Amino acid sequence: MFSFQMTTRLNATLWTTLLLKTVLFLSFNTYAAEVQHTHVVKTATDLTDITATKIETESEIEVDTETETVNSPCYSRSQSDRAIDKTFAYFNTKFCEPAIWFDSFFVDERITDDARAGTIIRWYNDFSYFEKEGFKYRSNIKAHLNLPGMSKKLKLIFDSTGEDDPFSFIKSPDEDNERDISLRYDWYAKDRTSFNIKASFKPKIEARYRYTYPISQNTLWRFTQTLYQEKKVTGETSEFDFEHAFNDEFLLRWNSAVQYENRDNGWDLGTGLQLYQYISDDQAISYQARMNSVTEPYHYIETASIGLTYRQNYAREWLYFSITPEYTWTKEDDTERLNQVVITFTLEILFQNV
Repeated sequence: MFSFQMTTRLNATLWTTLLLKTVLFLSFNTYAAEVQHTHVVKTATDLTDITATKIETESEIEVDTETETVNSPCYSRSQSDRAIDKTFAYFNTKFCEPAIWFDSFFVDERITDDARAGTIIRWYNDFSYFEKEGFKYRSNIKAHLNLPGMSKKLKLIFDSTGEDDPFSFIKSPDEDNERDISLRYDWYAKDRTSFNIKASFKPKIEARYRYTYPISQNTLWRFTQTLYQEKKVTGETSEFDFEHAFNDEFLLRWNSAVQYENRDNGWDLGTGLQLYQYISDDQAISYQARMNSVTEPYHYIETASIGLTYRQNYAREWLYFSITPEYTWTKEDDTERLNQVVITFTLEILFQNV
């Protein structure tokens, strides 16, 4: 009887142990399966999130790149879907890249007078040595300011540089220039065409039209026509630019100007040839040869010069200096021609948001 009871208890214990192991085994397998499933689902979700993030990032990069291209000052939008307009837009965009860098670095009037230009404040000091006239000093300031609370098309301009003169690219640094305050309204600026009106306190009012035509990917032609009224004087100026980019380092520009006024002083004619050389993001050289002539009281060459300008950004983003050695020939109608070497050192402070 005792043996039977012990056997029964042992069998019950064995069955209980076996049942417990089975339950634990099944529970463990179920838990493992759930963990594996959860891991797989989480991994798949993570991969999906990563893929989505990558796609989103790539899309943002593409959008940012496209936006950057469109907002670039070199970007030219095609006027239509026609092949010829798309080709011209492409040429204009590609050619602009070296040209706009040189114009921005040397602060050329093609940048400052463009309707797309923002705020520009430029103060520079010329220290010049003339072989036959000695040392001379000239300080000038030029500012283009967008007026707060008003349309960006309207700009306040303060100019003591004389750069409004179409022959300013020829004149020597010793020549005195009148200070001028004016308001300019950039009426229209799109693709290859721009038009603006400017009124000053001289008093003077002028209208300027500019058209740029890309001949090829590396060559363009630019025409600028200006009509003005200054007190009782009515005048007009026609300017022609021809530019060719050999590569990203060299840009050749030939510019000419013709001016006529109704005060019996004849025609003024000027021409200049410039070769720009890129050295680095902070350095560049401009080689130039220039001359202008008049037809009254008789026809003669008034000014001619040949030289170069080395320009460098130094220490600060807004600090520049340049050195210009040149040889000049100058003459007035009642004087002998004066030939001399001129060396000019320029220290410039420049703030711009073009």
